[in-house]
Amino acid sequence: MIDFVDTFCPECDTNVRAILREQPAALRVRGEEVDFTETVAICPNCGAEIGDSRIEGENLDRASAAYRARHGIPSPEEIRRLRDFYGLSLREFSRFLGFGEQTVYRYEHGDIPDLAHSLILEQAQTSEGAQRLLAKNRERLSKRSIESIELALSTPTKELAWMRPLPSRLEGQAEDAPSTKNGYRAFDPDRAMALTYLLAQRCKDLFWTKSQKALFFADMFACACRGRSLTGLRYAHATYGPVANGREGLRYLLAEDGIVEFRERNWGEVLVPGKQLANDPFSEAEHALIDGIADFVNSFDTAREISDFSHELVCWQDTMDGQVIDYAEAAEEVARAMEARMPELGSLVTR
Repeated sequence: MIDFVDTFCPECDTNVRAILREQPAALRVRGEEVDFTETVAICPNCGAEIGDSRIEGENLDRASAAYRARHGIPSPEEIRRLRDFYGLSLREFSRFLGFGEQTVYRYEHGDIPDLAHSLILEQAQTSEGAQRLLAKNRERLSKRSIESIELALSTPTKELAWMRPLPSRLEGQAEDAPSTKNGYRAFDPDRAMALTYLLAQRCKDLFWTKSQKALFFADMFACACRGRSLTGLRYAHATYGPVANGREGLRYLLAEDGIVEFRERNWGEVLVPGKQLANDPFSEAEHALIDGIADFVNSFDTAREISDFSHELVCWQDTMDGQVIDYAEAAEEVARAMEARMPELGSLVTR
């Protein structure tokens, strides 16, 4: 491991052999603060940190890698490996995915895929998803490319072991009986997707991070007021407030079904209602509750404001990162905090 670098110290106005040191750091990537380990160059003469473009470039790569890991976004190497698996050129792989012709080139050389493209790349890493992409974009592809994709998909299963399985349920959402972990309702993916759709329809500027808090407050408030959650989602402690366990799986299902669209705006993704709900699983009383929740969410101008509000909750403060927040311990506190901010929510309470 190299523990020094020859560089120039502007403080000493001389060339030095700077000592390399690693330390915790945080950097904003696409509007999110990401924790990572950065390398800094220290002048051996004056002790000043030296800005060096080579080191700073590596630190940016580390921060980007941490962001990718947080959101399950494939690395440039994984994207190249996927393209090689199908035996396609850059142009044909972009067409297979439904991207612009230069998009894969940018992603293979370090650009971070947006949310929509990340989900499509995830589809391409499953045999079922690849079959759907081929059917959808077949007319854009050459005969040779179609044959190459079909040959790859006909490879014995053991050769496909590195590919990701298509999620049949949300990771982190146990398929078990109603309990205090899921708000006394077995997890219901149709209800989770429908609630997300309705919140996207009713809430202004519902960024993905803000939607996690909206779902949390909706389920906790429903549990406190009506005896059980709306969706059966489990929620866990995260740095920026509560989030749904398996939220990346939920995002996948939403995009796959077309219930909501994810549109980039100001370094984030805003949820926009997509196709109409085929089946509405909520009662009239539940719709009234959801409308009240939407008004509550709209009382916050930004995702940061609603996150800061969630940080005041004891149920968040008393849990560690990744720990599930128990409805039995949290729901009443959450409801009281919400009613204190918006007293009109009290009319929805039936407890």
